Amino acid sequence: MEWWRDLYNRQIYFELYEEQDTALAPRQVEEAIQLLRIKPPAKILDVCCGYGRHSIEFAKRGFDVVGVDISQQQIKHAKEIAGNMAISFQIADVRKLNFQNEFDVAINMFLSFGYFQTVDEDIAVLESVFQALKPGGKFLMDFWNREKEIKNFKPTTSEKIKDINIFKEWEFDYLRGRLNWRNTVIFPDGRKEAFEQSIRAYTIVELKQLFERAGFEFNNVYGGLSGEPFSIDSESVIIVASKPKHQ
Repeated sequence: MEWWRDLYNRQIYFELYEEQDTALAPRQVEEAIQLLRIKPPAKILDVCCGYGRHSIEFAKRGFDVVGVDISQQQIKHAKEIAGNMAISFQIADVRKLNFQNEFDVAINMFLSFGYFQTVDEDIAVLESVFQALKPGGKFLMDFWNREKEIKNFKPTTSEKIKDINIFKEWEFDYLRGRLNWRNTVIFPDGRKEAFEQSIRAYTIVELKQLFERAGFEFNNVYGGLSGEPFSIDSESVIIVASKPKHQ
C-alpha cells in the first residue's frame, strides 16, 4: 500500500499540518545544527523534504541545501514558499538518488522512514543516502519511538487541529512489524475525508543493524533533537550516524 503517494499530494495534508509543522521548524533546525556541530556553508541533503520547511530554515542560516521528495505537490509547494532562495528542490525517489560523495550532512526529519513495504527498500534508502554523503559526512534521522507507542497504545484516538476534528483507528500488526492507522477528518462545514497511513515499527537495535548494513557507523541515539538521553518515554528517536572517513 503506497499510501504516501496519495496523502502527500492531497490538499488535506497542507490544510491539517502545514501551519503547525512550519512553526516548529526554526527550533528543530537550530537544535539539529547544535547536535551535529555543523556550520555554514556545509552542504545539506534534506531527504523526504516535503514542502521544504527544514530546507528553508537551513538555507536562511547560510547552508547550501538540496531537498528531495517523491511528491510532485510537495516539491511544487516548496519552490513556491522558497521563492528566490538558493535551494534546489528536486522530485526524486529516495531509494535511488543520483548523488555521489556530494554532501556534508543528510537529514531525514519528521518520521519519514519505514513507509515502504519491504525492509530491502528501507535499506536501499540508507544506501542511497550513504552514497550521497562525502566520507566523514553525517546523517541525522528523526524516527518514532516504538516502545512508547506500544506502552501507550490505544485502538482509537482523536485530536483537533484548529477547527478540524481528526479521529484515528490504530492497529499494531505484530506479524508484519507495522503500525497502521486510519484517519477520518471532519471539517467545520461537515465535510469528511479519510486517509490511511502505515509505518514499519523498527526497534533501535533493528535500526542500528540497518544503518550498519548500509555502511554507516552508528554514532549515537537521543531522545530528542536537543540531545537528551533516550528513554522509553522519549517523544522520538534521533539517530546520528556517519559515513566512514576511510573506506
